Amino acid sequence: MIETLYEWLTGKFENKIQAFSNPSKYAMIRVTHTPIWGDWFYGEQAYTYQLTKPYRQFVLHPVQNGENFVITNYEIVNKEQFVGSKNLDKLTKDMIKLKDGCDVKLTFNGSSFTGGLSGCDCYVKWNERDTYLQNEIELTSNQYCVKDLGFCQTNHHQIWGSKHGRFEFKRMPV
Repeated sequence: MIETLYEWLTGKFENKIQAFSNPSKYAMIRVTHTPIWGDWFYGEQAYTYQLTKPYRQFVLHPVQNGENFVITNYEIVNKEQFVGSKNLDKLTKDMIKLKDGCDVKLTFNGSSFTGGLSGCDCYVKWNERDTYLQNEIELTSNQYCVKDLGFCQTNHHQIWGSKHGRFEFKRMPV
């Protein structure tokens, strides 16, 4: 089952249909997951008009834990050299740092991996503000749906993320 998760996670995804249908509610974004180090992934998130300036670069390590799956998230030191999935042969494990509290937990129901991240422990700096992330994920063979929400650490009000529902990314052709 973990091989299916690896296969479905690999590739480029964009929400072009959703963004064109609702341009005032959804920016057009591309998400990329590139395999590195066997079962690890390098990833990027970028607005499609700024693919050379991703707003997020990261490393993921999915593992199976019984019937469940956990995706561990890492930050990258000196990430600029890897933009566009370039120079990934130079990316080493000593260049990444675990994002404590940011493990995503998924289950498989036969047709999709679903789950996410809850709680208040995944800290994200957003516009110089301290926030925490919560999200919901659904991954199928051709679609990656994500709802990321950022909340203020002090008053717990949402301050970033979609107010209109999840982003619906479709797998791009290879």
